[in-house]
Amino acid sequence: MFIKEVKEIVKPSIKNDEAIKNIRKAAEIAQESIDLAFKLCISGVRASKVDKEVEKFIKSKNAYPANFEVPDYGFATSISSGNEIAHGRPTNNKILVHGEPVCVDVGVKYNGYYADCARTIVIEGGIGSVNHRAYKLIDACKKSLEYAIYKLRPNVLLSEYGKTVENKVHEYGFSVIKSLTGHGVGYEYHEAPYIFNFYHPNNDVMLEPNMVLALELMITNGTDQYAKKKDGWTLSTPDYSLAVHFEHTVLITNSGVEILGIKNN
Repeated sequence: MFIKEVKEIVKPSIKNDEAIKNIRKAAEIAQESIDLAFKLCISGVRASKVDKEVEKFIKSKNAYPANFEVPDYGFATSISSGNEIAHGRPTNNKILVHGEPVCVDVGVKYNGYYADCARTIVIEGGIGSVNHRAYKLIDACKKSLEYAIYKLRPNVLLSEYGKTVENKVHEYGFSVIKSLTGHGVGYEYHEAPYIFNFYHPNNDVMLEPNMVLALELMITNGTDQYAKKKDGWTLSTPDYSLAVHFEHTVLITNSGVEILGIKNN
């Protein structure tokens, strides 16, 4: 999410058992959608083809692409590649290129409840050398996000996540895009609060069981800034450094935290 003016500390909503059951299913469908997308994401493929297949898959599960509820967007997914950080529109003109990182970001609405997930891989299937920089960046983003997630549990401050994840990314030598955040999720696609990928006092709220959070991390091997493309949606690095993005919908349990939708979690 884009950060807007933040004036007060907001506590994430507590979900009931029915909500958690359906959010868990929505997250499962979202993660399966990304698995499907990655099977299609090879060099030379148009992003629009991937998007349409994901849309069909989500609907086949009696679910709905949450992005269709975003005004004026019009796609089931966001597909960001190369130096694109987030919100990449999967148009027919976007062709995937060997060696570039590509992030597939999917929101799913199931029985009226929402989950939001994203992962990044490197495009293969073409001619060219292995892009070691992209693989290192992806590994750092995934590990930093999950390391910070597993620090969370009841009676820990939500701000512990932001402090931990930024420190971990910096250990790898990369930059956090601070102007983009995670958010609450479940009853709505995007709920309060903003969840920062660095320490912010507005996240000094104590975690409680049955809070559900969409924790998303966007990092680059260059700048910590972004520029918006002419399409009004796609965010990219102004210095053309590579960007990657991971997002999990997570549940605060009675004793820890659960990443929803991931098998063998």
